[in-house]
Amino acid sequence: MNALLEIRDLSIAFGGLKAVQDFNLSLQDGDLQGLIGPNGAGKTTVFNLLTGVYRPQTGSVRLGERVLTGLPPHRIAAAGLARTFQASRLFGDLTVLDNVRIGCQLRLTHRLWGTLFRSPRHVREERAVLERCDELLDTFGLSSRRHELARNLPYGDQRRLEMARALATDPRVLLLDEPAAGMNPPEKLALRELIRRVRRHFGVTLLLIEHDMGVVMDICERITVLDYGVTIAVGTPAEVQREPRVIAAYLGTPAGTEART
Repeated sequence: MNALLEIRDLSIAFGGLKAVQDFNLSLQDGDLQGLIGPNGAGKTTVFNLLTGVYRPQTGSVRLGERVLTGLPPHRIAAAGLARTFQASRLFGDLTVLDNVRIGCQLRLTHRLWGTLFRSPRHVREERAVLERCDELLDTFGLSSRRHELARNLPYGDQRRLEMARALATDPRVLLLDEPAAGMNPPEKLALRELIRRVRRHFGVTLLLIEHDMGVVMDICERITVLDYGVTIAVGTPAEVQREPRVIAAYLGTPAGTEART
């Protein structure tokens, strides 16, 4: 079966530091996979390579039949690959509704004259945008906050708003960068079900970076583990948990012993 997202031999170095080396990953349509590793392992660098923030020095990225390697971020987003960020990138001085509406703009086809003179196509598209925004705000439990400024939201709501805005671009693949960061235990439990519901309701394929192992092991069907930019394990949650190199990467190698390879 052809993969929806195919990543082959992706590498980048900053000076003498090899941040990501020969990274490979395949996502089938509907997958929910995780990318984990200790701090500094190269996880966010992989996301930056996939979304055009960095240009890979070697390797390729393909989404469906489209080669994304070397494209700028806006064209990668238009091709169907969206992301959230580890640190919030919301437009804090805009309302919750307007943050989601901005994501919808990527798919609009009307032009300046249609906007100025409110052509029938413009009116139809604007109505569709509002319906889409309402659907997303309802899914993420933000309908009652639609007219609040994004910067005034509690942190957990800001994280959900980022996911809603990314989904507003109508992606085929959604990359989530530490969606549980800063959340308390009840919020993390709710996040697990929210991610599952997003996959079911919107039919999107998901890849997430996450440090909370409870979240990763509970919802991800397959996990890739990075350490110093190198893939050290790939498998189901149970397989990854038993992998000696993963245990050594997270807990360190006991004195006087060597990590098994």
